[in-house]
Amino acid sequence: MKLTSSHKLLLVTNLALVFGFGWYYLQSANYEFVAYAGTILLVSIVLTVTQKFSRFPSYIWLGITLWAVMHMLGGSVQTVDGVLYAYRIVPFFDGGGEFYILKYDQVVHAFLYGVVGLMFYHLLRVVVGVRSHRVFIAATAIFAAAGFSIINEIIEFLAAVNLPETGVGGYHNTVLDMIFNLGGATIAVLLYLIRERHHVRD
Repeated sequence: MKLTSSHKLLLVTNLALVFGFGWYYLQSANYEFVAYAGTILLVSIVLTVTQKFSRFPSYIWLGITLWAVMHMLGGSVQTVDGVLYAYRIVPFFDGGGEFYILKYDQVVHAFLYGVVGLMFYHLLRVVVGVRSHRVFIAATAIFAAAGFSIINEIIEFLAAVNLPETGVGGYHNTVLDMIFNLGGATIAVLLYLIRERHHVRD
């Protein structure tokens, strides 16, 4: 599958985000987010190079682009709690310190791994060609996304270890991230599964 006009537009948008925010973060010596901009660039390159085989639909690319916007804004926009990533949206639970639900950071994690869950579901159904056992494939996609999220936590750990100042939290933050990664993947894949079943019935 070649890149459609939608894919190309989203690719250009991603590149503009990378170089625009990358330059901003470089000027402010925020090397943590310079590295994150590099991650978005890498993801964009991988999507483009593998599109012939992966055949990801435009909604997957759109999801990645929206995540890139949310991610880059998270380190640049200032709020009453500091940068946007630290912003406390609704006090569903406040256990003190980092043990707080719901923060912007958690929403971004849930959104990203919702998209990743859909990517795995697409790969299993369309690329690998497993057409039966939708519920099993959905469960596999959900846990594959949750497992893949470990890479995200490793990147944050490396940033915390190697950079003098980061927005990466401690134990509570890491575990909450993992919970929202799994929750986002679960919600996205199950909603898509329900939509798919209704579409088949129609």
